[in-house]
Amino acid sequence: MTEVTVKFKGVDEVINKLAEKFSPAKLNRIENDALRVAGRRVAVELKNAVASYRDTGQTVLQVSVGNPHSRGGVRTIKIGWHTGSRWRLVHLNELGYTRFGKTYHPRGMGKVQGAFDSSRGPAKALEEAELRKLL
Repeated sequence: MTEVTVKFKGVDEVINKLAEKFSPAKLNRIENDALRVAGRRVAVELKNAVASYRDTGQTVLQVSVGNPHSRGGVRTIKIGWHTGSRWRLVHLNELGYTRFGKTYHPRGMGKVQGAFDSSRGPAKALEEAELRKLL
């Protein structure tokens, strides 16, 4: 699965306050729920971005949000394409390619990175809002 990892560091204070209120298991469930909400937001932005070069629509339909997990003590969530070899096509559309000495710049070039960059702030704010609901 092609992955886009998003780390939110501004919510540490909120998580520390929640850790005082809840048990570690309950805190993990709360963090997972907030990450899922933020992940769905980023996935919608990603689907809108890759829709610009859609042909059969499979690239848009196969965007998926993984389950939250801990990586190096940091809760993360994967967003990408879940089945098949769709990531190869996305890679060519995102970065362009050279064939027989000619460089091709597809219309989807840079769309995934742009969607990631533009949704980073709103997703962080959404996750923080989800966590602040419980304070």
